[in-house]
Amino acid sequence: MTRKERTFVFNICVGIFNIILGLVIEGFLIFSCMFIIAGLSEEAQQSIPVTVLLPFVLIIGLFASIAISRKSIIWFLDKFDYREKLDPALSAKYQRKL
Repeated sequence: MTRKERTFVFNICVGIFNIILGLVIEGFLIFSCMFIIAGLSEEAQQSIPVTVLLPFVLIIGLFASIAISRKSIIWFLDKFDYREKLDPALSAKYQRKL
């Protein structure tokens, strides 16, 4: 398998991983917000509009997903010594920050 082929397969796997990770994190945040809001009093539930709260929860989930994805990909590349098997441009994208 050439570097180009390995890089292509790696990019496909990272894309699938990002989709699954994003769905899991967003689902967890939405359900946890629903349980928190359900535990509040009736006046507090009515004072928190879901249409205002939901975009903030989704943005927080997006940033959390990006951060976790980046750290886990860097961990994978370091743990399995996979950097030299990929395209150098892609490997440079996931550099460990010191």
